[in-house]
Amino acid sequence: MVGDSDAELIDQLTRDILRVLPSSYLHLPTYAVGIRPRVGRIKELMCFGLDDVQIIGIWGMAGIGKTTLAKAAFNEFSHRFEGRSFLENFRDYFKRPDGKLHLQKKLLSDILRKDEAAFNNMDHAVKQRFRNKRVLVVIDDVEDIVQLHSVGIYLSCFGPGSRIIITTKNKHLLEQLDVENIYSPKELNADEALDLVSWHAFRSSEPPEEFLQFPKRLVEYCGGLPLAMEVLGAFLYKRSVSEWKSTLKALKRIPDDNIQAKLQISFDALNASQKDIFLDISCFFIGMDKDYVDCILDGCELEPVAGLKVLKERCLITIHDNSLMMHDLLRDMGRYIVKGTSLRNCERWSRLWDREHVIDVLANYSGTDETEGLSLKADVTAVENFEVKAFSILRKLRLLQLCHVALNGSYENFPKGFRWLCWLGFPEESFPINLHLRSLVVMDMQKSNLKRLWSDQKPHESLKELKYLDLSHSIQLTETPDFSYLPNLEKLFLINCQRLAKVHESIKVLQGSLILINLSGCIKLGELPLELYTLKLLETLILSGCSQLERLDDALGELESLTILKADYTAITQIPSSSDQLKKLKELSLHGCKELWKHRQYTNSDESSQVALLSPLSLNGLICLRTLRLGSCNLSDELVPANLGSLSSLEELDLQGNNFRNLQTDFAGLPSLQILKLDNCSELRSMFSLPKKLRSLYARNCTVLERTPDLLECSVLQSLHLTNCYNLVETPGLEELKTVGAIHMEMCNNIPYSDRERIMQGWAVGANGGVFVPGSTIPEWVNFKNGTRSISFTVPEPTLNSVLVGFTVWTTYVSQQDDVMSVYIPKITLKNQTKGDVWSRNPATDLIRMYREKHIWQGHFSNEDFLLETRDEVEVSVDFGDKVAILETGLTLAYREVPEVPIEQLTETGDEVDNEQLTETDDEVVIDESQRRPPRKMGMGLKTLLGAFGLLAFIVVLGKHGRPLRRHNHLRRNEVEKDKEKNATLPIFSFLDY
Repeated sequence: MVGDSDAELIDQLTRDILRVLPSSYLHLPTYAVGIRPRVGRIKELMCFGLDDVQIIGIWGMAGIGKTTLAKAAFNEFSHRFEGRSFLENFRDYFKRPDGKLHLQKKLLSDILRKDEAAFNNMDHAVKQRFRNKRVLVVIDDVEDIVQLHSVGIYLSCFGPGSRIIITTKNKHLLEQLDVENIYSPKELNADEALDLVSWHAFRSSEPPEEFLQFPKRLVEYCGGLPLAMEVLGAFLYKRSVSEWKSTLKALKRIPDDNIQAKLQISFDALNASQKDIFLDISCFFIGMDKDYVDCILDGCELEPVAGLKVLKERCLITIHDNSLMMHDLLRDMGRYIVKGTSLRNCERWSRLWDREHVIDVLANYSGTDETEGLSLKADVTAVENFEVKAFSILRKLRLLQLCHVALNGSYENFPKGFRWLCWLGFPEESFPINLHLRSLVVMDMQKSNLKRLWSDQKPHESLKELKYLDLSHSIQLTETPDFSYLPNLEKLFLINCQRLAKVHESIKVLQGSLILINLSGCIKLGELPLELYTLKLLETLILSGCSQLERLDDALGELESLTILKADYTAITQIPSSSDQLKKLKELSLHGCKELWKHRQYTNSDESSQVALLSPLSLNGLICLRTLRLGSCNLSDELVPANLGSLSSLEELDLQGNNFRNLQTDFAGLPSLQILKLDNCSELRSMFSLPKKLRSLYARNCTVLERTPDLLECSVLQSLHLTNCYNLVETPGLEELKTVGAIHMEMCNNIPYSDRERIMQGWAVGANGGVFVPGSTIPEWVNFKNGTRSISFTVPEPTLNSVLVGFTVWTTYVSQQDDVMSVYIPKITLKNQTKGDVWSRNPATDLIRMYREKHIWQGHFSNEDFLLETRDEVEVSVDFGDKVAILETGLTLAYREVPEVPIEQLTETGDEVDNEQLTETDDEVVIDESQRRPPRKMGMGLKTLLGAFGLLAFIVVLGKHGRPLRRHNHLRRNEVEKDKEKNATLPIFSFLDY
């Protein structure tokens, strides 16, 4: 070991070497948390082994870590290529006066390894000089395709096998380039985020005890965004507790300037209407249904179809389950932009969303015509009261949202141009006649006290712009409005209007506009007007929960555009025969319609007596049907629709809770069926067949079922649910399937334990998910075992030509509760004692169903998440919550064989061989270390020191003779050049061997 002076000498020597050596290694952040698994994903997208030129896109919001990831990937893979170049901050350089020339020079000099790359025609040089070279080029932060083409960068510029990595905030750019391999980095998870904040703020993996509460609050504010955590963590380094508190409080009001500037780049690139859409969403519409918001913005003439697409492409919004979502820091940025330079004068803001600010403006009558949108949400137990005249000054108001607010006075001078009125808990029994609504597009009056929309006095004018009306949960409402005053209405929601008994016959005026009616939960509604069946454009009709509705008219078939019909839990006794004319119907749901199969007829002898005749439902003509729900419909063997097997487009079939015993339908004839639900069919004894494309089979609580059809026929099956099938003894073919991610067989005690073991052993390496079977002991062939909820082990040396790909965990568990679903999300925690890593993961399984009998759970985890290596000391613990006792834990490691490469092939291909087949290069060792913890201070042996001096001396000699150091490529040089290159480079690698 060497002393401090030796270490300083080595540090100086290293700096000298890096100055002279033409290295392409790029500096990474000191605390590059979470990089390794993300680089692994990039490696998959690089498609090494293919000789075509490919572009890999890294797309994400500002600050998500795109550049850092691209640098790490560059360091990891650049040695595989003849030439390499990293064009950082491409967008910024391009906008400079000499930016195009700078980028072209850098690209040429990096790849051709010339300090002064001077060419008469730079565009021509960029297009021609790399055509025969296999290169890696990273183009960082590209804004649009014009920038690339202006610099002269085209796919055709590069030789076979080249890879181009582009980082961007604009997905449309990648679509224009026809990029198929796109990686979108996710925010850091909670563990990674805490790790990153702790290292930046405390230079340690864990904060001091007095600071424990603060990093979590900072992580919550940053929302997993690495840039924010790095900036704020570094700012808070060596700050006191009081300074932490003050900073966290201030961030709620004013975003950090450095973070704001980075995020605002994407906003500044938008046009005027797109900026308005972004600001509207950030202030009012986060979490709302996309179609709902789309209707509002369209009424504001903001072109939302194109605008929302652009915002999504630029990572300013995301859409999850059709809800508009936005990162908290982007939301705060938008609201800060709205405040502008008038931070303390909220009456000058274009949008008001904060309760205190709104109350201040309304109570003091201080509003201005600068306000375009206002939202005030009061608590249901404390209704806010204001004067109507407080709104009269807001002449440009177009968005108004009130919740449990009462207004007093005349509406004569109320703003007349608003497009969105959302007034939840409206207190009046009818709407004010003198409230002008001629520009209104969306009226959302849920949970109101309305008995009718207007009193006996009709409105002064029609609401010709109104497209969307929602009066749901207005439990006093007795009738719908006169639709002649709403001539262009497209969507009508009357959900859970429990006193609504009539739909106005004027609905016929909406033949050319209405596409959706939702009357679910209208328990007093006994019939639909015949005029409703004239709605030629109607696509969705929802009647579920209308418990007094007994019939649908035979005119149902005239709804020629109908695609969704839901009538669950109604009293309907028959579906009209004209239903076979519904050629566009995609979803039919009749769940819980227990009277559906009774067709009442009078007898010839006595017309007063009734005979209930049973007849199965006819599904003829429903050629587009994709979803059919007939659960809990009292279906017996005879009443199962005979023509089920003819529904060639059917993807989901729900027959759960019925009374059939032998399901004779040939499901194998349904080529599109993916989901089959047979839960709670307590009399089901046998099934004829299963669909070949089946992905999920639900047959829980089928208590007399003894055998499933051959599951081997279901070659793409992903989940199997057979919980509480007490008499089940056989599941043929299951142990052979490698695609099943989740297998639930709780309480299937009659399946032989040997069969259960075969299922577990066949599954262990095949998929991510979970297996649940009865059992008290972990199989004997499991490598590591321990009689507690955790297990410790050392990762062993792998066998020759194998690589660790993951591990499988077993746990035996029991509970004091029986057949009850736990609300606790199961979790495993992995601690790598060698590297100091701590990871928590939720298994890809459902929640745990608890039993008093012992069960075994088995879960598989990929090593991409944990990066375990040989000789790592590891502890894995399992947590199913305090209602479930873990009795024993076991673990096996899963390896994948890597084909051995003949020595001749290694000689021929040099550095192009995949790094899974070779020892790690120096570049890769460096990046591995940077992705763990900050490097420990290490000593250096004398042999290594002498080797480094020798390397430096050799470099200096070469430098004096003006001979550049270059990597060689054996495939594209003649034999003489190869020998020269070999002689020149051998001394370098002999020194590096030290």
